[in-house]
Amino acid sequence: MYFLEQSTMSAPLRKRTRLAKRAGVSRRLFLKGLGIGGGGAVMLAGCGSENGPLQPTGNNINPSEAVGSCAASAGPTSLDAATFAHGVATGDPTPSGMIFWTRVSGVSAPTPVTLEIYRDEALKQLDSTRCATASENRDYTVKIDVEGLQPATTYWYVFKTGAAQSRTGRTRTAPAGDAQAIRFGVVSCSSMAHGFFNAYAQLAKRKDIDAILHLGDYIYEYGNGQYGDVRTYEPATEIVTLKDYRTRHGHYKKTDADLQNLHALFPFVTIWDDHESTNNSYRDGAENHTEGEEGSWPQRKSWAQQAYDEWMPIRLPEAGNPSKIWRRLRYGNMLDIFMLDTRLFDRDLESSTPVNPVEGTARAEDRKLIGKQQMDWLTDGLKTSTSTWKVIGNQVVFHQWSVKPGPDGKVPAPLQSLVGPSGLNGDAWDGYVAERKRITAVLRGDNGGKKVNNTVILTGDVHSSWVADITDDPNDPSVYNPLTGDGSLAVEFVGPSVTSPGLPIPQQAVDAFRVPNPHIKFINLQEHGYMLVTFTAQQASCEYWYVSTIAEKGGTERLAKTFLVAVNTNRVAGAPGLSS
Repeated sequence: MYFLEQSTMSAPLRKRTRLAKRAGVSRRLFLKGLGIGGGGAVMLAGCGSENGPLQPTGNNINPSEAVGSCAASAGPTSLDAATFAHGVATGDPTPSGMIFWTRVSGVSAPTPVTLEIYRDEALKQLDSTRCATASENRDYTVKIDVEGLQPATTYWYVFKTGAAQSRTGRTRTAPAGDAQAIRFGVVSCSSMAHGFFNAYAQLAKRKDIDAILHLGDYIYEYGNGQYGDVRTYEPATEIVTLKDYRTRHGHYKKTDADLQNLHALFPFVTIWDDHESTNNSYRDGAENHTEGEEGSWPQRKSWAQQAYDEWMPIRLPEAGNPSKIWRRLRYGNMLDIFMLDTRLFDRDLESSTPVNPVEGTARAEDRKLIGKQQMDWLTDGLKTSTSTWKVIGNQVVFHQWSVKPGPDGKVPAPLQSLVGPSGLNGDAWDGYVAERKRITAVLRGDNGGKKVNNTVILTGDVHSSWVADITDDPNDPSVYNPLTGDGSLAVEFVGPSVTSPGLPIPQQAVDAFRVPNPHIKFINLQEHGYMLVTFTAQQASCEYWYVSTIAEKGGTERLAKTFLVAVNTNRVAGAPGLSS
């Protein structure tokens, strides 16, 4: 996300950074030369081999057995120093299964690991046992795709190797048929350098969540002092190699207790945004990548994707292909979740500024944000879904941000943090208009199709909160009525960041921005927290919860606003009151 991050630098520094990039100077070395970069790298112990080529390994999930000892599944190794320092996690629940994840530290050879799944918190009623091997080629991480569980059921689990036992984890499978309500905690943009993950801590206190949806920027790639200075990273420099990416993922999970606790309590459903690789990344490059100085982009991207697959509890939709993460999960008859990849799979270079958003590059018919293969998968899924709700997990803002330049041809300065000097949010769907219109055409039922009702888009990326009706033209009264919501095709809820910095735009400028954007119903540009999104047969609701601080660990939270979407209305309505 370009403008939010560049806005934290002075204008001269932004210009000098761009000039240095054009001259072929590494952004890391440039910032270090200015006294902003970090020091030498500090690596976690046992992070595996350095920068080996990405090799497909079956389905990238460790093999498992139904029952029995795991002792025979690996060669001789000393387990005296083995620990589970990075905690445990589950992800991508189905009615019959789940991904179970952990990492073994303190070993240097293939290591047998046992997963025990229980039906009670006291770990007395054993449900089943699985076996796997932690090995160097996957950085001693373990992922087991377990089948044979019961739908809509809570389980507890532990991993064991030798005398070492992990902390106890808890998880819950998806329902198979009818469900009264499904509730998700929704988070994104967790820059450790900008503060403490108090949003994770508050979510961990809840007992009413089915899963956590993380919409990207789970980690950040920068070195110490380059973007935020509240907490430091390992390695201390910007991450560019396989070992770097593995170490940064491990640093997050090992050192942040709130993140580790949240993983241990709820299954996660995740997608990456740009910072899991590097800022403003796309299919063929990235703003924060200097070719040659920081290696080749295809190799760096593949290392980032490999580390993500190893360290996250994600089920790959194609065995052995960690570059493809877009996938569909079903929660009974209540909802289908479509998790997109708007970053790395088939995104063209974002529209540079200045670009006229009406006549210029942004509206070119051949521009791709998700690409034909993913587009066909998404639109076919929306048209054929029999669930009440269709939920799209999405990295970048879908609805329009309309800002008209002034007489000087530039957007007023306070709003340039949002849309740049030309008025185009080119990093989001505004920069890829043709693909957005293909989706809205399906929702509307164009070309003889059936209208698709009850689509809710959940979005991260912009470190701020937005609620909007989805329409092709919010300022055309024949298309959309902002007073009643008639003509709206879907609803988008954009969530606040966990810690990443918001926008210090004056309220007067925000009010002026609202005039040409009547489809936008709520804006909060600075507070941090999470969304709590609940689906029932009658309505969807989204609650915006904000934490009192990120400067220190702890604090409180408050419910700022709740929005409702009644079934088959496809538009936003506000609602008072607290969460149930």
